[in-house]
Amino acid sequence: MLGTALRLALLAIGVAQAGLAWPALQRGAGAMSAPVHMAHETGAWNLAVAVAFLAVAAAPNLAAGALPFLASFSVLLAALTLSDLDAGWVHVERAVLHVLVLVGVGLVATVAWRGRRRRRSAASGREAVA
Repeated sequence: MLGTALRLALLAIGVAQAGLAWPALQRGAGAMSAPVHMAHETGAWNLAVAVAFLAVAAAPNLAAGALPFLASFSVLLAALTLSDLDAGWVHVERAVLHVLVLVGVGLVATVAWRGRRRRRSAASGREAVA
């Protein structure tokens, strides 16, 4: 039951993240007046993160493999965003959108942790039977 809720939450986060990526990919817009190519790059990264969330929602066994990329990206994004907020280089309204990434990474980490626990239980159960 919790596994299904986690997957549905990841699905929702992935769809929302893809929705944020779309304007930058389609029109080169939505990246704080950045040049079109930079907006496209930002859109590509946002869509890649969305695809990772959607992939884990569809196949939870991918969570552990996606986690190093997603966690390192989100930690760097959070640190840079806080620095940019402090310097006045980004508006709070824009920075708040990164919460989707942080929540998504938390969900992926939870799915990976649950999968690891399940594999451990299965392995110890096999040893006891053997």
